[in-house]
Formats: sequence, structure tokens, C-alpha cells
Amino acid sequence: MQFTLPEMTQFLVLMLGSLLLSYPLLLLNHKWAPRLGLIDWPKARGLNEYQIPIIGHSIVLASIGFFSVAKLFGFPISGWFLSTAVVIAIMGMLDDRQPLPALDKMFVQIVFVVCLVLFDPNLRTGISEQYGPAATFLSIFFILGLMNAVNFIDGIDGLAGMVLLLGSLGYFSIAHANPVLEVYVAYAPFLIGSLIPFLFLNVVKRKGFMGNVGSYFFSFVLAYMHLGVPIEAHDSLSRFSISGLFFLIPISDAAMVLLSRLMTRRSPFQADKGHLHHRLIQTSVPLRYILVTFAIIDIAGLITGFALVNSGVMRRSIFPIITLVTHVCVVGYMIVFIEKATKRRVQSFLEHLDMGNSLYFLKYKVTQQDGQSVPSFMLNRIAARINSEIRVTDVCYQQDPDILFVALKIQTETLKTIALRLEAVFHSEKLRVNLEVEKGEFVKIKSPTQVAEFRRVK
Repeated sequence: MQFTLPEMTQFLVLMLGSLLLSYPLLLLNHKWAPRLGLIDWPKARGLNEYQIPIIGHSIVLASIGFFSVAKLFGFPISGWFLSTAVVIAIMGMLDDRQPLPALDKMFVQIVFVVCLVLFDPNLRTGISEQYGPAATFLSIFFILGLMNAVNFIDGIDGLAGMVLLLGSLGYFSIAHANPVLEVYVAYAPFLIGSLIPFLFLNVVKRKGFMGNVGSYFFSFVLAYMHLGVPIEAHDSLSRFSISGLFFLIPISDAAMVLLSRLMTRRSPFQADKGHLHHRLIQTSVPLRYILVTFAIIDIAGLITGFALVNSGVMRRSIFPIITLVTHVCVVGYMIVFIEKATKRRVQSFLEHLDMGNSLYFLKYKVTQQDGQSVPSFMLNRIAARINSEIRVTDVCYQQDPDILFVALKIQTETLKTIALRLEAVFHSEKLRVNLEVEKGEFVKIKSPTQVAEFRRVK
């Protein structure tokens, strides 16, 4: 499936046009959201600490307008698809205004997704008639699963938007050459153009959330579009594995959460903080690193899915199933491993105190020779060099934009000797250090009112 110049030109024109349309709509949505009660309030299980406007409604309305205009101009937009998508959008909007009971939302989703899968001509031809009744059930499961999986990951800024953007890009990559899907292929860059300014306001400016209306609606639309692509596969599971590879993060998240809850004998529908983004945030990994990591994983799934579609392996083997399962297992293991390693490091310091030992520390305020702040990349390099100068069980990390904190389990040398060696690192980098801001030790003492004592060393 080679990309032609007219196709790429059309892609860019639609994306830029959507971007220019969506940005003012998002700003208007941001202004009016509080007056309409479209606010994400701080929750006991949430991450935000203050009220955030929900701004996904404007781009949802723009998308409904796109499909409605296309249908008026005679494009083959399924009435079943358009009507069920509108119902899903209304459900999400009501849920944003006042949280709806989970069972009520699930009932609405099941009823309208079942109607879509059973009566929509595109899904009947491409899935049910080609792969049989089992594929019909898998279609229902896939759409419902993706809708709720994307809604689950919409817990940190940018994650759901990034997944939806890459899902749209993946759809364009495998469907652009099919003339029957022309209007849906045109919608992919339209959605990408809408999501770019949203991600700017959501991640960079921190001015708004997508909301349930966006996570439910866009995942519903993309699930339908991906299943509507005519792909020849060895069996129904191989066909759905291809679509799954384009949404690797939400599928991996849902699989990990389900497995975790079942292993601890809890209901799969019981809320907790076991999602992938919760696990990484609890390790104090910065948001930008989490988003970049998940983007790389999703892009890897996208490239794999594209390669499988363009190869002949799908028609004669179950390799897509093996590929999807392997990707999901690797992603899940990676996240759990990072979480366990971080918790274990913190636990080891606490155990060190419990054994009656001291923890020693040094704090440095670092600036450039002219007094200007040190760039983040340079401070990270200094921290790495300091970590090479101390024991592997000790740690140096960036506490503030200009503060480095060094924690030492065992004082094999005097603090002064260690400080002199570390200051040589600063000197070689031609940085100015205000000696030690603080240095001292933590010791655990037996007291009914105090857990630890901080003793400052002169």
C-alpha cells in the first residue's frame, strides 16, 4: 500500500483544515464549559487537584457534523453507525455533567453496540459474513472493550488523546487505498487535526480534559472504522488481533487490570489504581516520560500491524494472534517490573532505618558560573556522574530544578571526603555549587510521637 502524492496532499489539507477549525472551538468550549457544568472535579481516586473544564464536546460535535454533512452529500455513511455514535456521544455528555451509574452506562453501550454489529452493512459484510457468528460476538466485545479501555486510560493528560491520534494514523495507513472507505479515510486526518490542538491545550497548557464524551465517542468511532476495513485473515482471532495492535496501550492496560483483579479475587468491575498510568505515576516518573514511553509502544504496535496487513502471512497463519499476545505480555511485564523495582528501592531504605542504621544525605544547589539556572539535560548528566561516584545501593536524584539530593546508606568515608569528591564533578562541568545546602543523617528512634530524628551536621 504505497502512499501517493495526492493522498498525502489530501491528508495534510484535511488535517490542517481541521486543526484551524478545532482550535477556536476548543477555546470556546473551554470558556463555556464551567457555565454548562462541564467540569472535572477533584475526586478521591482522581489525579487532578483542582477543577478542570471538559473540552472534548466541541471536537465531538465537529466530528458528528463531518459525518452528517458527508451523508447529506451522498457519501455511503451507514445510518446505523451515525445514529449509534450520536447516542454514545449523548451518553458521554450526560456522564460528564453528572456521573451515571456504571451498570446504566454498560447497558446503553451493549444495546447500541449490538444493534450496530448486527445491522450495520459494513460490519455484516466485512466481519459477520466473512468470519461467521463467532466474529459477530468478537466485534461486540472489541468495540465495548476498546470504548471502556480508552475511558480507563483517560486518567492523565494526553494519554487518551495520544492513543486516539495514533489509532487514526494507523487506520489511514491500512485503509487509504480502499475507495469504498473514502469518507472514513478522510475522517482520519480530520480527527488527527482535531486532536493536535486538544493535546496542546491538555498537555502543554493544562487547560482542559477530553471527558467521557470524547473517550467514549472517538474510541467507538475508531473501533467501528478499524473493523470495517476488509482484511483477509486466517481466522477471526487473527483479524481482530490486527485491529488490537493499533490500540496496544489500552488493550494491555485492560488485560493487566483484569488479570490483577482476578488474581486477588476481586470483581473485574471494581475500581482501583491498578491501571498502567497509575502504576507509573506512583513511581514518580514524570508525565512527559510516561507519554513518550506509551507513544513509542503504540507506534511499535502500529508499525507491526501495518507490516502484517501488507504481508501475506495473515492469510495462512495465526502469527497476528501470537504477535498481539506477545506485545501485550511484554508491555504488562515492563510496567510491573518498573513499579516493583521502584517500590523495592524505597522499601530498602526504610528497612535500613528499621535495622537501626542511619541514612546520610547531601544536598547541593547547582547553578552555572554566571548564576543562571542549569538546563535539565545537564543536571541529569551531573546526577548520572554522581551516581557513578557513589555506591550502587545509594542514589542521587534531582529534587528541584536546581537541587541535587544524594542519599547514602553506608558512610564508608566521612561526609566531607565524599563531598570533596562530588564537588570535583561539579568543577569539571564548570558549574557553581553553593557548597552543601544541607548535610546530615536520618536515624529511627523509639518514641511514641516521633518516628525519625533529623540531625544536622555542621
